Amino acid sequence: MALIQRIIEIEERGQRIFPRSDLIDGQGRSLILPSTRELKVLEVKDVEGGINLMALGLVGYLPLTAEVTLNVVPKFPIENLWTMLEVGGETYERVLPIIRKYQSSAGTTPIQLLARSFCHFLRLAYSAGFERSYYPRVVNGNYKPRVEFGPTISRYLSRGNPLDTVSAVHEFGLDSPINQIIKAACLRFARVMPRTAEWAADWQLIQLALGGLERVKEREPGSGDFTLDEKVALRLRANYTGMMRVYQLLLTGGGIAFTFDPGGKELPSFIFNLETIFENFVRQTMALGLRSDGVSVVDGNKHQGKLFLDNKTFPTKSDLIFRRGKKNIIALADVKYKPKLKEADRYQIISHVTSAGAKVGILISPANPGDTQKVERLGKLPTDAHFYHYRVNVQGDIKAAQEKMVADLRPLLPAPAPV
Repeated sequence: MALIQRIIEIEERGQRIFPRSDLIDGQGRSLILPSTRELKVLEVKDVEGGINLMALGLVGYLPLTAEVTLNVVPKFPIENLWTMLEVGGETYERVLPIIRKYQSSAGTTPIQLLARSFCHFLRLAYSAGFERSYYPRVVNGNYKPRVEFGPTISRYLSRGNPLDTVSAVHEFGLDSPINQIIKAACLRFARVMPRTAEWAADWQLIQLALGGLERVKEREPGSGDFTLDEKVALRLRANYTGMMRVYQLLLTGGGIAFTFDPGGKELPSFIFNLETIFENFVRQTMALGLRSDGVSVVDGNKHQGKLFLDNKTFPTKSDLIFRRGKKNIIALADVKYKPKLKEADRYQIISHVTSAGAKVGILISPANPGDTQKVERLGKLPTDAHFYHYRVNVQGDIKAAQEKMVADLRPLLPAPAPV
């Protein structure tokens, strides 16, 4: 008998108590899928009355066991997530090998998300082969079977040409209506895909697909063309349906919500890591906001420092490094996507600032619901280094939060030395 799949909605960093029988079998073994455990995004604790589960800093559609799937939704508005993704330059590479159904929403979906989704289905279609079918074509000139007598008389015989004809023929090949639309989709997505190394594989895929469809004439779809996938051969239909639905979302400007809907749109299941998204969002916001001040903001995970002067074994990896020039580090910041900071977080920023010889250290985290966006002073070290905690409000107007973050943190940075 087929298992009944249960979809359970839970907020990111939200908790839910499951009966032990849902997550542990009769022999005491965990029923949580190995691929889900490897993601390390769940906190599971044995409590009175069952097992307490918390989703840690992610949103998306996450299979939990063979019978239970988690639909993890963000605590903040979906439009704010789209903004954070676009500002932070999310590459959408964390894709689970399953298909999930998203519900359409009134908001606008990031174009790069749609481009990644289209390439997901295009890659499958290119591997399996494009649809080949018989399609009608009108041929003028030499005789072909099934002469169209009316057009032949008006165009040729009436003008004294007894040799040429107008014929309706059926040819077998790629130049079918649906492949014409897919080629148009490839060309349109190619115009919006970034020219970066992260997109190199997708660019190569688009070029290969356009090469395969070289003799196909591109055509933009009409209102009735989005059902053409229903006529595609069964073994190829899922790939074409995916490409057509994603292209339809691009053309109509529709959005995608994380609320599960059995009749929703089919897209690759994206698991968004909010810790990475929030960190990139903060870094890019500050980099753009402080550029006019002559301050650069770089990723300390890529530009690592040393914890000790005489030992390179222990690198420091600050999330944000504020610099004037290439080597003059004026401040460091660590970004934590968590509701409450721990002592280890404060000790981490203190050690990084001390080893770098900087004068300012900042911990940045989201403001909890009901809290205001503000700076909190933590204290000062004997080295004359000052430390702060900044809370960013991602619940309301995200654009206003960006502007306020830049305005609030700018005065904390040391002024340039007098010339």
